[in-house]
Amino acid sequence: MATEATAVTRELIWRRVMDELSFEHARMRRGPEGVELSGLILVVEEGAPLRAEYAIVCDGAWRTRRVRVTQSWRGEHRTLTLEHDGEGLWRRNGQVAEELKGCTDVDLGLTPATNALPIQRLRLQEGSSVEIRAAWVKFPALEVVPARQGYTRVGPARYRYESLESGFNAMLDVDADGLPIDYAGIWRRIAEGPAAPESVTRTFVEALVSPGPSSELGDAAATFGWLVGGWAGTIQDHDADGSVRQSQGEWWFHWVLDGRALQDVFIVPSRNAPAQSGPGANQRYGTTVRMFDRAAGKWQITWVSPTGGAINRLAGGRDGDRLVLLGEHHGKPIRWSFSDIGPDRFTWLGEVQDADGSWSLQSRFDMRRIA
Repeated sequence: MATEATAVTRELIWRRVMDELSFEHARMRRGPEGVELSGLILVVEEGAPLRAEYAIVCDGAWRTRRVRVTQSWRGEHRTLTLEHDGEGLWRRNGQVAEELKGCTDVDLGLTPATNALPIQRLRLQEGSSVEIRAAWVKFPALEVVPARQGYTRVGPARYRYESLESGFNAMLDVDADGLPIDYAGIWRRIAEGPAAPESVTRTFVEALVSPGPSSELGDAAATFGWLVGGWAGTIQDHDADGSVRQSQGEWWFHWVLDGRALQDVFIVPSRNAPAQSGPGANQRYGTTVRMFDRAAGKWQITWVSPTGGAINRLAGGRDGDRLVLLGEHHGKPIRWSFSDIGPDRFTWLGEVQDADGSWSLQSRFDMRRIA
């Protein structure tokens, strides 16, 4: 997207006046390279709070290219990703969605904002009508189905929307960006203004983190995918003199880089534990990136520890009921393994191979799931 200096950025709030059960806070960013439309929707759905966040990226012709939806409802988080080649071919969560072939726009069922996409893409003359196929996202199921829709421009800033299958129709009064001001007494805009620049932190996280593994990984994703989430537990470091240093630590995992890699953040002591200091302190703050080497049939990992100055590279995968990774550190073979794996626990061992071929324990982590 364009830089803030060349982009027009707005934010808006709609209220669902039909039943007073929903609000939306949306943001539109329009630059030379295209449009980003994002928002937060708060809804009462079947008596329970529903929170949905979405982000839609369009090219310069307002053609939908990427969609991401995250929903929280009744204690469950769900995500949906859609990719569109701009010519009618769609992928849902990485898989080709043949049923959506020929759809031109996305229509999120909870928001009036996505009406702007076909309005701006089509730029109809007054009195003109057109029929389109939209990828209609239904909430809270996050089901995506093709929907026949009609748009007629009945005035300079007024359109008639029609669902050609259900017979529903509504008049939309819109602004210069095609964003509804009033949606036939269903939605009404109650606030709008210039938006502050987005948080660089949030933007970076959205660029890095992925909702799930890439379809390219296939069955290999399951090898480490079970780790996604948060873990806490006891961290032991076994020193050469036989002494053991013990601390509490936390370990967080998530898919990154469009789901092609799994990254973690490892923190010792835990952020909610008392600070430690002195030569005996057990301190780590680092990250590992795991990616699958299809040619070798192995997972390749790189651990980086700014606190310890270490960079370790290992490779491996499943070995019976364990995950075993082998590498080298300071000229000595090392072995990292996950064992005693359960839905809410695992043990991680870090070992080094001695000159006689035996393995000596250097670190042991006993972890339990916290998220």
